[in-house]
Amino acid sequence: MIKLFRNIRKNLLSEGKTGKYLKYAIGEIVLVVIGILIALQINNFNTSRQEIKIEQEYLLSLQTEYKTNLDKINLSLQKNKERVNAVENMLTLFDTNVLDTISDKAISDILYSVFSGDATYQPSKGVLTDMISSGNLNVIQNKKLRQRLASFESKLDFLKLMRNTITDLKSKLKNQLNNNGSIRKLLIDRGRNFEHKSISDSKNNRQIFSLIEFENNLLDYYLTISAANGPRVFGGIKEQIELILVEIDLEINK
Repeated sequence: MIKLFRNIRKNLLSEGKTGKYLKYAIGEIVLVVIGILIALQINNFNTSRQEIKIEQEYLLSLQTEYKTNLDKINLSLQKNKERVNAVENMLTLFDTNVLDTISDKAISDILYSVFSGDATYQPSKGVLTDMISSGNLNVIQNKKLRQRLASFESKLDFLKLMRNTITDLKSKLKNQLNNNGSIRKLLIDRGRNFEHKSISDSKNNRQIFSLIEFENNLLDYYLTISAANGPRVFGGIKEQIELILVEIDLEINK
């Protein structure tokens, strides 16, 4: 094709048809430019299709990840609510009129419900971390969704601070139980059998409910875990996850 164009130009020049040559040369340039523009458009179209494909793959992966995160945060909210209820139950034991009406085993059951386990939240972040570290977060075209994903980590910062506070308060309570009560008695009441006798066999855990310091620490613990279900911790994280899932669904269903 190039050889053909060259021959045409030579013939026009050799015949002295300069005007026609210039018009032809300009036309040839226009054709080349049009060809380049078409090639660029095709390339841009292919690139756009590839980006859309990658975006959809990420959106589907994020949808799975954040549905898992929603299940996890709902479980954390439920477990923490159970912990709040258990502490409320324990706080009633500082009333001697209540304490005197229940058995040692019931006291041990209440203590166990407060001190066993923690309401924690460990989000799944594999897909999001990969997108941020690889610079692929910009593949998400929805600006609002992109911003919510980018700020999700900051939502977890206050959770870390809250978790440390809860751990410290719970540690104080355990120390007071160790110093003034009997873990052995708690375990026996919960069905644990020991082969040998102990000097603490005659001790029970009623006396710790006469300690003002223990009550104060328990109230601090209660207020903290109650706040954990609010908008700054578990409640706020759940709201953020739900908003992210709404935006993801809108993008997938376009």
